[in-house]
Amino acid sequence: MRTSNYFELASIVLGPFDQDRELYIFQGYVMNERYIFFVDEGTLWLRHVQKVAHIDHFYIDGDTGGLILAEHITGDAKEMLELIVGRLSGMDALTFLTDVLLWTPDRVDMNLKLDRFQ
Repeated sequence: MRTSNYFELASIVLGPFDQDRELYIFQGYVMNERYIFFVDEGTLWLRHVQKVAHIDHFYIDGDTGGLILAEHITGDAKEMLELIVGRLSGMDALTFLTDVLLWTPDRVDMNLKLDRFQ
């Protein structure tokens, strides 16, 4: 599976997260104009984003928090991203839940609220 066609190089503005009203700008790879993957201090993040109207390749933080996909990223972030997305694309949902999510180190109990799909 070739994943590089899915990604658009883009920028995102995140924040403010505190009383100082600081904003943070990151460069990353957007997928489907809805999700961005970016690296912050060696950590690969996934976040929901919203496209800024009339500005190409520019997004703002979306409606959800972020997920850390990998830590201590070294080398080419896009290659790591393509590897991860390629691996996840080859899994069914049950395999992801049982082999990845359930066995993630330091994971806390969580409620996925899967009953909302009834």
